[in-house]
Amino acid sequence: MNLNVSLYSDKPIYEQLKDQLKKAIIKGELEKHYKLPSVRVLSKELQIGIVTVKRAYDDLVNEGFVFSQSARGYFVSEIDLDKVQDMYLSRINDLLDEVVRLKDDANIDFQVLEGILKQKGDGQNE
Repeated sequence: MNLNVSLYSDKPIYEQLKDQLKKAIIKGELEKHYKLPSVRVLSKELQIGIVTVKRAYDDLVNEGFVFSQSARGYFVSEIDLDKVQDMYLSRINDLLDEVVRLKDDANIDFQVLEGILKQKGDGQNE
């Protein structure tokens, strides 16, 4: 498992860690029941605080991506990929509503947005 956090990111470290783990779970890189590194071990490996790792893990538990077992650690949950994708699509739809509103407010042509989306999409596939 290759996790990286940046002190220079605008995103808090616990969110960087949570997002990377969530992405790995969704993509199937971390299979169900996979035991995550202990809070202390991951804290030491990434040279970040124990509280930071614990917060990321606890957020993942609250979101249903991870479960904990007392005195055993944190494990990857079985997720319903269709449900997760529906959740993301709903969020994307809400964000696109805002983008379209901004486009209309600024009288920007749709092809400009289409070009931006293509450019962003190409950058994500590297």
